[in-house]
Formats: sequence, C-alpha cells, structure tokens
Amino acid sequence: MITSTGSGSRQGKPSRDVTRRAHRYRARRRIPAGPRLCALCGSKRFLVVDHEDNDETNDDPGNLRWLCKSCNTRLGIAAAKAGLGKRTNRVNPGAETLAQYVSAAVDHERGAHDAGGLVIHETPKERRRRFAKEIWRRRRRSGLH
Repeated sequence: MITSTGSGSRQGKPSRDVTRRAHRYRARRRIPAGPRLCALCGSKRFLVVDHEDNDETNDDPGNLRWLCKSCNTRLGIAAAKAGLGKRTNRVNPGAETLAQYVSAAVDHERGAHDAGGLVIHETPKERRRRFAKEIWRRRRRSGLH
C-alpha cells in the first residue's frame, strides 16, 4: 500500500516486498526517459511501460522504456518460448463472500488502485456473476429495483 507523507512525497513498500503485479502498476506510474515512442518500432500509439531487462522487480527508471502493445506482445511470446519470464501469481484470491465483495465495491474509488479495486478485479469472473445475480435478487425482493 502506498501512503502519503506530510511532505507530499510518496512512500511505499520496498521493491522486494511487493508482488510482480504491483511492480507493473508502479512502472505505469513512472515515465521512462526519452520521447514517448515505442523503443523498437517508433510507434506513438498504444504505448505501455516495459522493463527492459525483463526483471519486474527492477524499478530503476533507467530500466523502463516505452513499447507499443504489439512489440510488447511479440517480446512476451518470444520470452515465453525461450522459457524466460514468470507468470504473475495471483496472491489475492478476491472476495470469497458476497459481504466481502459488496464491502470492496463500496470502499473502491473508480480508477484507483486501492484494496477494494484489487479485491473486485481479483474475484474470478464466475463468482462476480454469481454475486451480481444475488445482489439483483435482493434488490428486487426489497423493492429497490
């Protein structure tokens, strides 16, 4: 979790203590040096931040570069075929109960990478569907439809 200090700077967990997914979110908040162009093909469209050394724990700004989604996908496929890289572990199983899901939804701020959003997005799609059906069933029964 990233917290704000009184001086306006942002502090968070050390790099070694966060998940690979969190490293991707951190990288998206940082802007790589140089022009906003794909480092491989020069495209200006659909850019994502890439870790040049393929080590997502290396948050050094010099290790970040812009890639278009096409080049990023192509590199990812080549790395997977070569046996490089690691699949992202899902460390948060999402909401186990309807109460957890509703609580996360109420606490979540749209567009924020907060705990509520993580719970919502990590909840498997089929479980989210089941929760949505139950919410609507309860709303109809209580006259809130």
